[in-house]
Amino acid sequence: MMIREDAGLHRAQRAFRSVLDAFARPGTVHVVDPAANSPARPVALGASLEAVVRLFVDQAVTFCVADAESDVTAAYLTGETHARRFPVREADFVVVPARADAQTAEEAVAQACRGTLVSPEKGATVLVGCARLAPADEAAGECGGEPALHVVEVRGPGVADVNRFAVDRVDWVRARDARRDEFPCGIEIVLVDPAGRVVAVPRSSRVTCPSAPAAPAAKGVR
Repeated sequence: MMIREDAGLHRAQRAFRSVLDAFARPGTVHVVDPAANSPARPVALGASLEAVVRLFVDQAVTFCVADAESDVTAAYLTGETHARRFPVREADFVVVPARADAQTAEEAVAQACRGTLVSPEKGATVLVGCARLAPADEAAGECGGEPALHVVEVRGPGVADVNRFAVDRVDWVRARDARRDEFPCGIEIVLVDPAGRVVAVPRSSRVTCPSAPAAPAAKGVR
């Protein structure tokens, strides 16, 4: 039993270091170990997304789940972490499963708390599940059957010139841009795919996606 607990602790420590590195180098791909197998884990959550969620969500914070069937996932996270479930506009952390459609993801990003000039640290962190994350150079060599990838460019603090990565979904980019947050207010975004690849986009970063087609804002997003 002690060996199993130590393995979980070491997994969490490695994941924590990877996510810290991701925030220190915005727009670069890092890797976390998926959470241990659990028959109780909802399908929507996924082992890698759960591993990242557990780094942030505990009894001291609030969260919400942006998904068509959010109750099951929220109940699981409440039972595992003892965190309190709040509406998206008030939650410290917003969890967007990979299966969430574009409208759901855009609304979650659009409505997440931006913090205030007095307390910018109250800005939410949005944890977004993706089907696939990769270094930018892999986008050109993708194989048939894989999700289509879009190259995202990140600039700002922690980036010498520009960092690029590839991701299958860019709904979060559109919604983040539409928010027009002014630093130091804003939201943090962490992207996670099933393989455990992670990319962080701090509130201070500037993000563009030249390879993605323009799309209208999701209904209800303001």
